[in-house]
Amino acid sequence: MNAAQSKDINADSIPEGLVKALARRITASVLPGEEVLRGAALDAAARFVAATAFHRKPGKPAFAIDTVTGGAGERFMRIASINDDMPFLVDSIAAGLAAQGLAINRLVHPVVTVQRDESGSLIELAAKDGPRESFVYVETGRADARTRRAIETSLAETLADVKAAVEDWPKMQAAMAEDAALHGISESAALLGWFKVGMLTQLGHVRRLRDGSQQDPLGICRTSGKSLLAAASYDRAFAWFDSERDRPLLIVKSNLIARVHRRVPLDLFIVPIRDAAGDVVSLSVHAGVWTSAALATPPQQVPLLRRRLTEVMTRFGFDPAAHAGKALVHALTALPHDLLISFSLPDLERIATAMMSVVDRPRPRLALVRAPLDRHLFTFVWLPRDAMSTTLRLRIETMLLEATGARLLDWSLEVEGSSLALLRFVLDSRDGDLGAGEAELDQALQAMVRGWTEAVEAELARSDDSGRAAVLASRFAEAFPLTYRDTYGAAEAARDVLRLRQLGDAAPHAARLYRLDGDGAQALRLKLYQRHGGFALSDTVPVLENFGLRVIETVPTALAGGELGAIHDFLLELPHGTEPEMLLARATAIEDAVTAVLDGAAENDAFNRLIVARALSAREAEWLRAWYRYLRQSVLSFGIPTVVDALAGAPRVVRGLIDLFLARHDPAFSGSRKAAEDAAAETIRDGLAGVAAINDDRLLRAYHSLVLAVLRTNAFAPAGHEALAFKLASAEIRGLPRPLPWREIFVYSRRVEGIHLRAGPVARGGLRWSDRRDDFR
Repeated sequence: MNAAQSKDINADSIPEGLVKALARRITASVLPGEEVLRGAALDAAARFVAATAFHRKPGKPAFAIDTVTGGAGERFMRIASINDDMPFLVDSIAAGLAAQGLAINRLVHPVVTVQRDESGSLIELAAKDGPRESFVYVETGRADARTRRAIETSLAETLADVKAAVEDWPKMQAAMAEDAALHGISESAALLGWFKVGMLTQLGHVRRLRDGSQQDPLGICRTSGKSLLAAASYDRAFAWFDSERDRPLLIVKSNLIARVHRRVPLDLFIVPIRDAAGDVVSLSVHAGVWTSAALATPPQQVPLLRRRLTEVMTRFGFDPAAHAGKALVHALTALPHDLLISFSLPDLERIATAMMSVVDRPRPRLALVRAPLDRHLFTFVWLPRDAMSTTLRLRIETMLLEATGARLLDWSLEVEGSSLALLRFVLDSRDGDLGAGEAELDQALQAMVRGWTEAVEAELARSDDSGRAAVLASRFAEAFPLTYRDTYGAAEAARDVLRLRQLGDAAPHAARLYRLDGDGAQALRLKLYQRHGGFALSDTVPVLENFGLRVIETVPTALAGGELGAIHDFLLELPHGTEPEMLLARATAIEDAVTAVLDGAAENDAFNRLIVARALSAREAEWLRAWYRYLRQSVLSFGIPTVVDALAGAPRVVRGLIDLFLARHDPAFSGSRKAAEDAAAETIRDGLAGVAAINDDRLLRAYHSLVLAVLRTNAFAPAGHEALAFKLASAEIRGLPRPLPWREIFVYSRRVEGIHLRAGPVARGGLRWSDRRDDFR
């Protein structure tokens, strides 16, 4: 048992008379319809409460938390709280437990007249002239040790706040009456007077001076609410009153959550205290929460709000007896008074008219209001009642937090009539950038709530293929599984549909590079598309690894079991030093290269790494691959990984080789070929000067001599896409073994390689078949 302000008492040592007397009161306090404790369970509960109450210091609460063990369904946690009887105890304790995520399975609250000795020990119950004490007994689900410690702390703070608020209530009433008198006959004075007669649960009051000091704290302002506002907010409040000397009252929400009565952000009513010259010398701050009766009061009877109602009626020319006037009154009645009363007139008009527009025609609508002092952002979200769900509420909440960078303080849900739901969020916007505006968020809400097929169609309508949006949406949209819809959304689905519809028998695959917000600095995503069936990871992962891309995570999505295609989403880790933005700028070239490998139109080997790491095109990487295949037959014995490492480590040499080849053979080359060749040669020389490994130097120089030896090529002709052919002057190639042919014609494709040797200008023959697979030269 954990206890506060209570000695450790053995429950079995409690006098039986006290236990039985308390058991009778527990039974009598059970509400109609609630299950009554009986037998051993009643005796155990009574002993636990009696042990907690047996010793209590005057004016101090006693409480205990205990975990009950047993079989399945018999394990629970019980809490006892003993205090002087006063208002707000039960609802404050219950709200505090709910804030810890605990569901209350049982709550009984006998109020007992007791007699105690001078030390605080309990002598008897039902004493004729003794003080009345509140005995609260609660059963909840079990909690871990950390949660139990949090409950102890919260319960102690809650009981302290309740005691302070109740004790100081007369003084807080007097302070509010004094501030109301400052404003004579005015709506501000009327509002404070209205609160004083029971429309506000007053919890605290303090005077804030300009130097930051505080005077005369009352209620929670001397316990948990010593700082109702941050210092910067108080400074803005002083400036707010200084800017217009006739401002009588500032109404704002505190970030502090009330522990007394209801767990909601505290309402603050700030009255300026002025000197004889009219300058503000201090702020009189009243803290509390609106009562249920106040929130339900018609707006025509709420000071300040009734004046705003009249102003809006006049501005729009509404007849109070006509439909528009009645609709405005209904809107202000349904909307939360504790928020509306703090709004400026333009904001109140905007929110009220938005409410009017959705009452008769329920549909998704979002509106934002910045609170006075720019501390909070109030968000109103109207939804058709049938669309409302916990999942949707969480998605809207996430959207707001991500878009504004704010922190959620509170939210609530109200159902208006039979067809409309209103979600309200209070966001702490002091540290947010508020980059997203109301229109942008409202548009995002429309897309979120709109039916999936309609949402996908709307996104497709924004594409270049807008004329086929309806047809494509009807074919593909419903094939996306729910997990995809929740993860990616309609906009991403539209992009995927546009890729899938382009696939055919000749091009059964496609690829798309992209990023998501929150991806790491070295992360990039790649979606692969297949016309039918699905992807085998054993086939696709090696392809991506040969591009230098490490697969971190994969998410497969089959549409209609693969009948309409498949999407495989890869989260990739990029090679060190490779920036995602650089690859996204070359996305089309990389996507085409990956697709060519998947379609079988290009080889799947490490040369593809140069496309990513050295910004080569797939065609340029293919040239380097073909030249390696020739050199492997003649002067090099290195494997592909060694060759690719050498090329990747000498980017200037590689760029020089490509530029040299283009200058010598590209028919579309413009400018001086001689100047371009000289520049490429200088680039190669400078690059070779930085090569430290002798094998790398040998390999790169062999490449250089081979490019110089190329006399003719079909690399720039249509036939070059099927198979590359290079006519070589053999004597120009470094290290070629003797006897040297006069010319060689090397042919390379992904299906076949061959070489034709010519001894002189006049020669016969062609490609010959060789049984030596790796040495046919």
